[in-house]
Amino acid sequence: MATVTTRVDENIMHEIDRYSEEKQMDRATFLRNLIVQGLSAEKERETLQRYRKREISLAKAAELLNKDLVAMLDLAKLEGIHIDYTEDELCEDEKGLW
Repeated sequence: MATVTTRVDENIMHEIDRYSEEKQMDRATFLRNLIVQGLSAEKERETLQRYRKREISLAKAAELLNKDLVAMLDLAKLEGIHIDYTEDELCEDEKGLW
């Protein structure tokens, strides 16, 4: 593991301490979990944006987010992204299943 040092506002530190106490975690564990969750959310946001712009396919987005196609379709629908899924893409994606 690497060590990271950063400065935060005292008000934020009080919130961090409050939440870590509520979750019965030490500060370091809580912050590690928060970083992992934040990175995951950022990765999802970026991947969905790339799919929305048609820079990547639905299958590629699913791969990047470690989701199956059905879960990816559900996520895209939840985010209000129009699904433009062609028959060629379906055939290509089916190849990857077998």
